[in-house]
Amino acid sequence: MASEPRDRAPRTARQDKPQEPTIVGQQDDGCGNQITGRERREAMIQKEVRSGMPRADVESALGKPDRISRRNGRTSYHYRDNAGNTRQIDFDEHNCVSAKSRK
Repeated sequence: MASEPRDRAPRTARQDKPQEPTIVGQQDDGCGNQITGRERREAMIQKEVRSGMPRADVESALGKPDRISRRNGRTSYHYRDNAGNTRQIDFDEHNCVSAKSRK
């Protein structure tokens, strides 16, 4: 004897709720994706630093710092240009740019 076919609803009847799209390839930069990939690339090309950039991107844009200081779990990079101007970039506990200053 053949087995009885199971009761199945037609495929269109089961899809009464619209499904949310699933994002599979989204990359997390570790800084909460505060800036887009395009903004990051433009900043790096122009040797700019923006809040929310990861430490690796800062090093790609500006190179290795002249001096590194650490205080209360936070890290600061210090850069000096040929004219004697200094730039300080502060990173939060997740190694993301939190503040920057020029002197």
